[in-house]
Amino acid sequence: MNRRLLLAIFLLLAGVAFWLYRSNTGSTLSGPLTDFAVADTSAVDRIFIAEMNGHTADLKRTGPGTWTVNGMPANPKNVQLLLKTFLRVEVRTPVPKAAEANVLKVMSSTAKKVEIYMGDDVPAKVWYVGHATQDHYGTFMLLEIPGKGKSSVPFVMAMSGFSGFLTTRFHTGIDDWRSTDVLNYPDLTAIRRVTMTNTTRPADGWTVTYDGGNALSLLTNDKVAVAMDSSAVKDLMRTLRDQHFEYFERKITKAERDSVLASTPSHILEIAKADGAVQRVPFWKKKPYKEERNMEGQLLVEDTDRQWALLDDTCMVVVQRMHFDRITLPIQLLVAR
Repeated sequence: MNRRLLLAIFLLLAGVAFWLYRSNTGSTLSGPLTDFAVADTSAVDRIFIAEMNGHTADLKRTGPGTWTVNGMPANPKNVQLLLKTFLRVEVRTPVPKAAEANVLKVMSSTAKKVEIYMGDDVPAKVWYVGHATQDHYGTFMLLEIPGKGKSSVPFVMAMSGFSGFLTTRFHTGIDDWRSTDVLNYPDLTAIRRVTMTNTTRPADGWTVTYDGGNALSLLTNDKVAVAMDSSAVKDLMRTLRDQHFEYFERKITKAERDSVLASTPSHILEIAKADGAVQRVPFWKKKPYKEERNMEGQLLVEDTDRQWALLDDTCMVVVQRMHFDRITLPIQLLVAR
């Protein structure tokens, strides 16, 4: 092979190497990256979590303190836990050289990828969140910074003020990310009318109208105004500020679910808002789960602690009666004595 051909091959390889160097934005670095923490979590506007099973959770900021997950309202408290983790995470210790290869091998098949966005279409940082250390006080993690590369070295990470591992905070269980709001009216002036219909005992139904301040009135099921117990009605209105469901109903079959939704609810709550929108929440008495018993060990025929509710005409949830019985109460408890 003559010198000219060798020189041409050398120049070609050098050009390819230079092109790869310039175009590589996610290559593995020869050294470590330790800058995991996010100093300004208020700038985080998207968190994308992907697991090896193909499941993903896409959290997006929609306003001050409000987020969505895969396009649905998210529980802000759970998101705040992630933001706190981003802020307070710290390196606990390097992974011993003798253990690096095994840690990376396990992470390659189990780690969760967490993309942290801060106003751009490209994530500012990417965390690979692995398994817990043997003492469960640390979490194996690896950092990638797009445009700079991926660290070749994992670290044992921890969080100040917290004892435990961080893996479980990063998951793709959408039910666990979604908002648990049933009623969310921190500003009661957003409400104009509240109507409770009792389908089995219509005479127990009522309507409360509200025009702000102390301008409350109580109507019977036939829309006849009656003297009210002001304290009781005001207490009722205050319960509308913040009410949550316990969990999504996933324990019954589709046929059972369809049967419940096709039946007549026991109560229907309707809240007419100042902007003209109406929220409607039907409730059904809930059957006990198989072999469910009371404190005396007797089989239950009806769940006395919980009931079903339907949100947005699609989501069947379980709510605690100790909270919602205070709202679906009969009119006799609201009238003046």
